[in-house]
Amino acid sequence: MSWQAVARKDFQDSIRSWTVLALAAVFVVLFTVPAYFLARDVGGLFAAETGEQLTSDAFISILSSLIAFFIPIVAIALAYASVAGERDSGTMKLLLSLPHSRRDVLVGKVIGRSAVIVIPVLVGFAAAAVVFLATPVSIEVGSYVAFALLSALLGVVFVALAVGISAAAATRRRAMFGNVGIYVMFSLFWGQFAEGLVNLLNEYTDLGFETLVEIQLATLLFNPTESYQSIAAILWTNDALGARLAAFGGGLAGQIYGQALEPLAWYFSNAMVALAFLAWLVVPPVLGYLVFREADL
Repeated sequence: MSWQAVARKDFQDSIRSWTVLALAAVFVVLFTVPAYFLARDVGGLFAAETGEQLTSDAFISILSSLIAFFIPIVAIALAYASVAGERDSGTMKLLLSLPHSRRDVLVGKVIGRSAVIVIPVLVGFAAAAVVFLATPVSIEVGSYVAFALLSALLGVVFVALAVGISAAAATRRRAMFGNVGIYVMFSLFWGQFAEGLVNLLNEYTDLGFETLVEIQLATLLFNPTESYQSIAAILWTNDALGARLAAFGGGLAGQIYGQALEPLAWYFSNAMVALAFLAWLVVPPVLGYLVFREADL
């Protein structure tokens, strides 16, 4: 399958340009610095007061929000011009003159750019684990490995999203604006959007409070960064309801919403939230391909 050749070339280009090495250095710093200060400032104190070792679950709870903010930026920067940039430069016609279909190009771009972000993320987590081994922090291997893989998968999700937008965009500039726009919406305004939607429904419909809370939560979890954090929260809480309520920011509002959501409906189960998260791996590239397939290059 020729998508393999496209993916291989994308990854090899990133190695030649030192992109993988540079990102690995960034993630090593990003993960080891919080790990070091957590161990230095909290680990010893926790052990002295409780007689037990602090675990890496504390690291997961601290880092998930930072990862949800930072990894999508890196993924979008890597992938936003993956297709549209080659259309602008004219190299897409040359690429398609080889035995590659447009589908091969899209799949190859997603896989190649995904490898560029997955490897540095996992290197960063491995470096943080080394820090913990040298400090009074015990590693909960299962949850730590799961969190590392989930965080790498977040990068793949946003690579898929960025490639899908890039495939649908006619120019590099449109691809950039589309990707930046959706990132800003997801990271800065999604909570206000969900709240505004519920306020409109409350004003113009007779839906009950419990139904409105469910609609707001479903809207929040549609955001892949929110669904990522909700899944990550399970790793240290083992509480599905608590993980869902984290989307509301906790506090008094979380308590009120918790009463409305308990017992938690099946469509807010861990499996369904994971399914919603994974849908972003498939839907944007497929939609982007459908536009790209008919595009006049």
